[in-house]
Amino acid sequence: MTLHRRYLLQFAGAAVLLSSPAGAVEKPCSVTRVLFICPLGVVKSAIAREELRRIVKARGLSVQIQSRGVEPPKDHPENDISPALAAHLKEDGIDPFADPLRRFSREDARRADIVIAFDEAAAAPGLEQARAWKSPSWNSQYAQAKAALSQNLQTLADELAVRPCAR
Repeated sequence: MTLHRRYLLQFAGAAVLLSSPAGAVEKPCSVTRVLFICPLGVVKSAIAREELRRIVKARGLSVQIQSRGVEPPKDHPENDISPALAAHLKEDGIDPFADPLRRFSREDARRADIVIAFDEAAAAPGLEQARAWKSPSWNSQYAQAKAALSQNLQTLADELAVRPCAR
């Protein structure tokens, strides 16, 4: 039987495409993995994680997004978020504690396709190849930080949209 069209086969939950006419098997697409790193993993990387999740969901992109902190998680990480910042984040529907806090390891960077480190976190060992993003303080310059992040995330989402297997 000759294959004249592409058929999608399901095998053990993975999609495999058979292309015609030779019937060659193409590798299934892997999800693009984005990792955000900031000094503590509480503010900049967590906000970026949640905002990029919102953007890629709206665009229908297949992206896995995580965040980490260079320093070990604190006993009370909420202390790094001022009451004013907490109010802004609540108003914007952003929960920086949606995922548990995790400390960055070099293995995290090796597993990610795109690594973005904020400010001084970019100088941490293991982040030599990370993209360095500068950000105003979310606690004292919310509007400026939000605008800068929004611009960076839209550019990143545009890049993600044209990557192979993005959808």
